[in-house]
Amino acid sequence: MIIQEEFRALVEETVSMCREYFGRKLIAVYLHGSINYGDAIPGGSDMDCCVVLGEIPCPEDKEWLCKSIDKLQKRFPAAEGIHITTYTVDNLRADKWTRFMLKYNASLYAGIDIVEMLDSESIDKFYPDLQIARARLGFARKCFEDALNGKQPACTGEIPQNTYYAARKFARYFVVIEGAYWLMSQNKFKSFAKEDVLSGLKENCRQFEDIFELTDSILRDPVDAGIGHVTYLKRIEPFVEWIFESISTGDAIA
Repeated sequence: MIIQEEFRALVEETVSMCREYFGRKLIAVYLHGSINYGDAIPGGSDMDCCVVLGEIPCPEDKEWLCKSIDKLQKRFPAAEGIHITTYTVDNLRADKWTRFMLKYNASLYAGIDIVEMLDSESIDKFYPDLQIARARLGFARKCFEDALNGKQPACTGEIPQNTYYAARKFARYFVVIEGAYWLMSQNKFKSFAKEDVLSGLKENCRQFEDIFELTDSILRDPVDAGIGHVTYLKRIEPFVEWIFESISTGDAIA
C-alpha cells in the first residue's frame, strides 16, 4: 500500500494516537477508501479508517475518539473528513459483511490481520460472487435512486459541495464499486482497485466504453474533466441500470 505524501502524516498520527491511548486493546487498523488506493484528492477526499479492539469501547473511549478526530481534522486539512469506525473482534466474528469489506476493500496498516485469522475459523463468510452481489442489490438500487433524485445516498457519506468532486465520488461508488459487484456476479472480480475494475468492465462491457473513459478521466482529475455530478449521473444511468438488471437475473456474459 502506497499512501500519498499529502496524507501520510495524517495516517501515521492516527495510528500513533490509537496505539498510545488503547495500548494492548488495539488489535488492528485498516484503511479503506481513496487513501487506501493512493488516489485521494487533497481537500476533496476523506480518510476512512477501521480500528479493531479487543474489548468493547467504553463511553470515555468514544469521547476520546471524537475529540481526537476533531484535533486531527484541524491539524490535517488535506482530508475533507476523517472517519474512524471501531469494532471488536467479537463484532467482526458475528458480522460477515464487515469482514468481507475489510478483506476485499481495505488494507491492513497496523497490528495483526484479524480478518484473515477469523476467516480461517469455521464461521459463515461471504465470497466475491453472485450471491454477495445479489444480497446488496436492493440497497444499491435505493442509493442510486436517491442520487438521481438529489438526495444523500446511504453509501457515499457526505457529498462534496463542489460539483466536480461530487461527480468523482459518484464515479467511485456507482461505476467502480457497483461495477466490481457486477464483475463478482460474472466470476471476473480481481479487486476493488479502480484500475482492475475499469479494465474488467472495458473488456466485458464494450457497449459502455464511453462511460468508462469518462469515469477514468473524472477519477484522475475531476476539475479537468469538467463534468458536474448531475450530468454525470444521467450519463451513467443506462450502465448502472443494466448491471443491476444483470445481477438480478443472473445473466452471464459469454
